[in-house]
Amino acid sequence: MTEPTLPTSMSRRRFLAAGGAGVGALLLGGCGGEQQAADRSLIQYFGGPVLVAGQPARAPFALADVDGVLPLSATPSRLSVVILDPAGTPVGSPLTVDRHAAGLPKAYFPLRFSVPEAGIYTARVEFDRGAAEMAMQVDAASDVVVIQPGARLPGLATPTDRNAEGVDPICTSDPRCPLHAVSVAEALGSGSPIALLVSTPAFCQVAICGPVLDVLLSQVAAHPRVQFIHAEVYAQPGSDPDPGGYAPTVNALGLHFEPSLVLAGSDGQVTERLDNIFDETELAGALANLR
Repeated sequence: MTEPTLPTSMSRRRFLAAGGAGVGALLLGGCGGEQQAADRSLIQYFGGPVLVAGQPARAPFALADVDGVLPLSATPSRLSVVILDPAGTPVGSPLTVDRHAAGLPKAYFPLRFSVPEAGIYTARVEFDRGAAEMAMQVDAASDVVVIQPGARLPGLATPTDRNAEGVDPICTSDPRCPLHAVSVAEALGSGSPIALLVSTPAFCQVAICGPVLDVLLSQVAAHPRVQFIHAEVYAQPGSDPDPGGYAPTVNALGLHFEPSLVLAGSDGQVTERLDNIFDETELAGALANLR
């Protein structure tokens, strides 16, 4: 599989290098006489071409102050979000987004929305101290290389305990996780739903995304029908991984960020992708929908 062609403005590792903030501008407050919240901003846990017009989009974000993401005790239990189109016109009714933090050190908000056309949209987030905004690039499906819901999960020979497929080590978690018993190709042949996590636990540079492997492991016993698989990002992680030496799984799925959890039904069709951050509650709901 050849390396996915990415816009020059978004390298595969830009999400991590930016400390988790996406490429959209983080804008505080509003205009006119609206109240501003100069001590609050929005941290985007997404970036690059991942949001697709005409499809359900997931854009997780967190509230932050000058010291970083707010502690759970200072994070509201829910937020109201208005989606504005490129002209500044509201798209649909305001959305209520609940706080998620089960199994994570800090909270995030999994904003889900859908818009019919590509463009730069704005999410206006309102809370008790005022409001903040973030820009979100929504692309046409043809401009997004990341595997999308509705596509068939390719029969990947992901590294297993029996065959490393040139990846060494096959897991940088310490201790090594148990999700390397079967490859994606073998799981597809079994007719079971699949939960494929692509992540590099030892080298994740975003503090809040490190625990996602543990979050995934917490759900294994509760979902015995699902084949849980972990695949590393780098072919030769070592102590200082080569940014160009990506494992074949990364290229085959068109990933330019990590971590990403790809969920597929027993027919091999991708049903959902949970990118960058998810908690036990959101994950359990997604796994329950697998058939």
